[in-house]
Amino acid sequence: MQPLEGVTVIDATQALVGPMATQTFGDLGADVIKIERPGHGDLTRAYSPEYEGLSAYFVSLNRNKRSLTLDLTSEEGQTVLHDLIEEADVFMQNFSPGKAEAFGADYETLSALNDDLIYCDVSGYGSNSPYSGKKSFDIILQGEAGMMSVTGTEDQPARVGISICDVSGAMTATYAILTSLYHRQQTGEGQHIELSLFDTSFQWLLYHVTNYFASGEVPQRMGTKHPNLSPYQAIETADSHIVVGVISEGIWPDLCRALGREEWIDDERFATFTDRTENRAELDSRLDDIFAEKTTEEWVDHLRDYDVPCTPVNDVEDVVNDPHIEAHDMIAEMDHPEHGTVKAPANPVNFSSLETTHERAPPDLGEHSAEILGDLGYSPEEIATLESENVI
Repeated sequence: MQPLEGVTVIDATQALVGPMATQTFGDLGADVIKIERPGHGDLTRAYSPEYEGLSAYFVSLNRNKRSLTLDLTSEEGQTVLHDLIEEADVFMQNFSPGKAEAFGADYETLSALNDDLIYCDVSGYGSNSPYSGKKSFDIILQGEAGMMSVTGTEDQPARVGISICDVSGAMTATYAILTSLYHRQQTGEGQHIELSLFDTSFQWLLYHVTNYFASGEVPQRMGTKHPNLSPYQAIETADSHIVVGVISEGIWPDLCRALGREEWIDDERFATFTDRTENRAELDSRLDDIFAEKTTEEWVDHLRDYDVPCTPVNDVEDVVNDPHIEAHDMIAEMDHPEHGTVKAPANPVNFSSLETTHERAPPDLGEHSAEILGDLGYSPEEIATLESENVI
């Protein structure tokens, strides 16, 4: 049994935030209908590199969906959307400001057709912000919400290596929609969820914000280092880098013993987190000299003998071939009738008695348009007319 079996999700999103959220619903068994612009589709369909005739980026975000091309600028296209909404449980959109109203897809219009609809509206800033009319994207939010100010080296801000603002927005939207579905089950009430990606990005700052409130000092970029912990960072070795994480005071003596520096355990410069962060430069200099003596592999083997948390800095090739990934079936393989087998990261949740699925490969543009309209009761002649008029 799949947990969202019987739930219908109308996905009018593109790029990353919405598609990642709705892909999760598809993994959990929902019927996800992806609405795309005729002739163009989701903008990520055009992203390189190509992967078995599809965009690799698109493949990572759009399994377990059916694609319906629909011109929402036309009256006929809006009629089809409204027919879908009458039978739907969830509608998700990330239109540019003002477009939902122009498409007849705003909350007031759709909730009048289906009063128990869960409507999720994802935007950069929401409707009550001084920035509500602005467009925003992941890299803009990384700068605007403060992430870049604490990411990178002292001399240069850096973009987080993944689209972290979009990913966190997708995760937040997912739990907001699931919460609303549960609430509806209890009360029969629909819900309008308004999600600001500025808000979901800001929450990543967590302890940086409370550190600022506590001290009045503005957090700075520290490379891989942590403002409250030390050593908790990447350190150069004889051949690459190792990551070491002393997250509790109990680990510090273990690291000292592993390094042959037992005298550091009670050294007043290094004995506590406060001591080590206050004397970070001196400690880091000593650690750099020590770790330069061996390779990363040698250090990892040695530190693990002392139960010190550490790892090499794995690249993507390393990770996809990691035995943990294989043991947890974290690579989804999907067979497409036209494109062959494609692979992507799988859903990470393992239930005791529920199932997730990765069987349906990402769809071609409009692949299921006739099928979906047929499900709604449109005749073959009506479908052909809509196609001839470029509505679908």
